Amino acid sequence: CCQKYSSTAKKLASKYFTKMKFRFCGDGDCPDWVLAEIISTLSVLSAQNLETLAGLVAKRIVGAQFEENAIKAITADLSNDGKSAVACIHFLLINASRHAVSESVFSEEIQQLGLPKEHAASMCRVLAANVTQIRQRLQDKAFRINELSSVRFIPPSPEQPDNTVGCVKFELKIAQELVDGLPEDTTHVLNIERANVEALLDELKEVRSTLQQYSWRQKDKTDV
Repeated sequence: CCQKYSSTAKKLASKYFTKMKFRFCGDGDCPDWVLAEIISTLSVLSAQNLETLAGLVAKRIVGAQFEENAIKAITADLSNDGKSAVACIHFLLINASRHAVSESVFSEEIQQLGLPKEHAASMCRVLAANVTQIRQRLQDKAFRINELSSVRFIPPSPEQPDNTVGCVKFELKIAQELVDGLPEDTTHVLNIERANVEALLDELKEVRSTLQQYSWRQKDKTDV
């Protein structure tokens, strides 16, 4: 009965809040999944645990090592493995920092979304302590989506599938790729037709030449 009531409450809340605009969302709607996580997950944690968890997420945002064991310990009593809670906190901190909302506005808006006052205060303390670093991180990565950290050529092998004959295989490592809402270092293997690789190489050479010419022109202007 309680579970059914909770589900109904979420649906009603979702319909209500989709009509509202939030400054921490860039004066836009708050995603339904964030609203659901605030009501069903973040509010269930103690304010102290939420502050600790948010602090760990903030550290990860600015480039620190992801403390998975600590997060699992905090979220052990949740119905899932804590990934959705981390994804929600990540969204809240990133967007509040990106849109430069004040602590008072942030507190008011997340309370409107269902987070208790004490929990909202915990989130605000974490935001205040990390907002400068988060903004700097966002600026540094403004043009980086799923940052490519390395590329490795994989030599062909006798076990190579028939449908990849004539292809070139590469291993790509991606830094902080978002997987289920969480940043993870991932590895992908790609099979690319040799002709496409050669065309890509020619295009990259042209780009490098253009960038070098631009760099030289800028240097000449500086020297004048």
